[in-house]
Amino acid sequence: MNPGPLLSAASAMALAVTALAVAHRMRPALPEGEEPPEPHPALSAIGSGLLSGFILLTGFLVATGWAARTTGVVPPGGLYVAEVAAGVAVLLFPALSGLPFTPRCTVAVCAFAALVGYTMSLAFQLRPQ
Repeated sequence: MNPGPLLSAASAMALAVTALAVAHRMRPALPEGEEPPEPHPALSAIGSGLLSGFILLTGFLVATGWAARTTGVVPPGGLYVAEVAAGVAVLLFPALSGLPFTPRCTVAVCAFAALVGYTMSLAFQLRPQ
């Protein structure tokens, strides 16, 4: 069994949950009985754009990595750096957008981060040597 995808998923989960915990710790305390403010509506558009860019880049790297086995045309190394940067941005977004550090949100972030880490690992593993 290849441990790479599992390690990548675990690393992504650790990064996302750590960011969520740190962001929660750095937020100022709310006065007693006050509800936390709602996130700005523009945050959903930013998150959707980040996720769309990550998915498109990952899909491109997976497809070209797979095709490179027969064509010999390897994607440039800079795209893999951009893949990691996009993945980190997607993983940090929930913490930066003000998602609360609750068990429910932590489980959701963990599930999402596991998928992000696993797909990033796939893109790297399909790259021919």
